[in-house]
Amino acid sequence: MGSESAGVGSRVAIGKVRVETDGGQGATKVNEDDIIGVVREYLEDKENSYALMLTGEWGCGKTYFVEHALTEKLEEDESRHPVVVASAYGAKDLAELCGAIESGFISKYAIGCAAGGERGRWDSLVGFAKDTGISFLGKKIRELEKKAGVDLKMAPLNAVNLIIGPETLLVIDDVERCDMGIRELLGAVDHLVVGCRKKVLLVCNEDEWRKGLGPKGEKGTTREYESLIEKTVWRKCRFRPSVGSVVERVLGGVLGGIYPGALEDAVSAIEGSESPNLRSLSKMRPVLVGMKESGFFAEPTDPESARAVFKEAFGFAAGAAKGMRIGPPSSREDSILRGGIFESRRLKYAALDFIPRFFERCEGVDSKHVRSCLEDYLATFHPDGPAARKAIECIDGIRHATFRDADVPGMVETIVAGIVPGDGSRGLSFDVYPDVLRAVKGIAGEFADAFPEGVAPLVKAMESSIGRDPESAVRSIGKNRVEWQEIPFDSSEAHEIPALEEVDRLRELALTTLRERESESLGNVLKNAPDQFATKLYLAFSKSDDWSEPILSLISLDTSLLARAMEKMPPEDIRLVHSVLFPGDHMRSCTASLEGEDRKALVAWAKRLGSEIGKVETMEYYQRIYFDAISKSLECLADI
Repeated sequence: MGSESAGVGSRVAIGKVRVETDGGQGATKVNEDDIIGVVREYLEDKENSYALMLTGEWGCGKTYFVEHALTEKLEEDESRHPVVVASAYGAKDLAELCGAIESGFISKYAIGCAAGGERGRWDSLVGFAKDTGISFLGKKIRELEKKAGVDLKMAPLNAVNLIIGPETLLVIDDVERCDMGIRELLGAVDHLVVGCRKKVLLVCNEDEWRKGLGPKGEKGTTREYESLIEKTVWRKCRFRPSVGSVVERVLGGVLGGIYPGALEDAVSAIEGSESPNLRSLSKMRPVLVGMKESGFFAEPTDPESARAVFKEAFGFAAGAAKGMRIGPPSSREDSILRGGIFESRRLKYAALDFIPRFFERCEGVDSKHVRSCLEDYLATFHPDGPAARKAIECIDGIRHATFRDADVPGMVETIVAGIVPGDGSRGLSFDVYPDVLRAVKGIAGEFADAFPEGVAPLVKAMESSIGRDPESAVRSIGKNRVEWQEIPFDSSEAHEIPALEEVDRLRELALTTLRERESESLGNVLKNAPDQFATKLYLAFSKSDDWSEPILSLISLDTSLLARAMEKMPPEDIRLVHSVLFPGDHMRSCTASLEGEDRKALVAWAKRLGSEIGKVETMEYYQRIYFDAISKSLECLADI
């Protein structure tokens, strides 16, 4: 049997075979089953006299593993090995360390009562203490000493020697947070494993423990540590469980209720992190419950996009739970390149407002707010549904000429189907409509048989989509004015954008449809809810930088009804109407840009409203002030 001198006593390698891969210093990266096997082998070898070390990053689940998986495995079989866990956190001397071990023993054997009328565990412990007559368990035992008439004092380590049996595994956790010097601490461990033949497992973050040492460190030097640890600890195991095992252990219950596959997606979301943090993951439970209760993931029309949103939200939440705060990107490289556009991670994180609201602003998780955030995030960062994604693949194929002639009819059908998908999912973004038309029309002449109606079916589908959501279409036009041919193309650019009559027609359809609907909406409010009209009018102008369209919405308003409504408006409402009609620089520039019939119609409307206001009998001071100001504004509009 191989052995070597180790200061006090001797140490024998596990299974009588020295493990060369550790070299007595390095920590072997092993999984949970491997660690359980190492510990069981260590416990069953009666000849060894050294400690084991389980090291790993803070929050990786070492304590959870020891208290659950390891304890369950060691205590379940016939060769039962009880596990006593003690925390060395803050222990300043040997007495406090031993007190922590005694507390761990009490927690193990003195909590709860046995069922079926048997003696409770506390009763068993008290009986054990009385039989031995030893004072080592604090105030309660001192009371027992008085009753028993004995007063035997014992050195702290001897007390530990008494309560920790030969088959028991003593786990000393949080070793790096112990305030004892390393010589005193490791000397105590050495005494337990050599002098008392106990089985000890040290659980710590060894990397952080080493950081607390230095050439003149209060707890000891790095050289002392290396010398003492070599004598006391033979096998080190670095605890690095799989991301999947940690996520399932901590959040498996709630993830299982979000949607099938949520556990796998959660694991995928944080797979790239250096180490899964069990403590931070447990903080995420309220956020995940909110995501579950939002109903966003219950039978979504586009499961693929919904899963993508979940993975990104889970990843952001995992980072926030660890204290990460995402600020503005310092450079282009800090953003995500998607579709040729760099998206700021900060903006994506902020869009999921329920995450910073919970972790940073310490507010509750409201399922309705969660759903609103998720829906907005989906629409902003995952705008394409499954049919739209297939259409984009076909469009890319046309752009790069990566298709065969026989594929063209099917590609055209796929593109048309991606405009207004029959499954109710989101179709192609309005942003790509002009480019789609240009790409498809570019091959229509070459493949006339596949385009018996030209691009008419494609345009018809786009018209239908615009009719459903003209506001989004107009918003797209405002963002992409060159592509939508609203402003002339700069011929000095490297790539020419061909002008298409179909694009002009779609643009005008979007603008006209939105104007008609807003005019109709304003008219309905004026007729049926005049007390809400001022706010509705103000919002119609304030939500847009370009006032040309809302100005034209005024033309359809009944001036007689408007004058009667203004007569009954309170001061704050009439002030809103005045702020809209006031001929400031922005209003002047927008009205000056009107042409032809639109300008004539606005002039006529302003004159009619001015005439109606002149008929109103103003009774109060605020009415006289504002009606006079509005009349002057209308005169300016009539003079454009």
